[in-house]
Amino acid sequence: MTKIPDWYFVSLINTEFISLYVDNFINNTSHFQINDARQLPIIIPDSYFFDVIKKIASESVLVKKALFSCAMDSNQAEEKLSYLQRELDSMVLNLYKI
Repeated sequence: MTKIPDWYFVSLINTEFISLYVDNFINNTSHFQINDARQLPIIIPDSYFFDVIKKIASESVLVKKALFSCAMDSNQAEEKLSYLQRELDSMVLNLYKI
């Protein structure tokens, strides 16, 4: 794996761990900027973590598309997205060995 896709970085940035890390060590304002991102400790995952995070990101996009196209109601979408967020947060904590 030579180039890490954008969705991987977006997934990491949208986790509770990275949010807390940024708030406590990089920038405690409500604005996340490019220079903040440059200071993040990014772990390049093995294929297992990469595949699981990719699946979570893909499922999240599908849920949002279903919500926007009215194929899924907002309660269903919120429930599914909350579940996916918990899964992503858990995977990232495992990735960072926390």
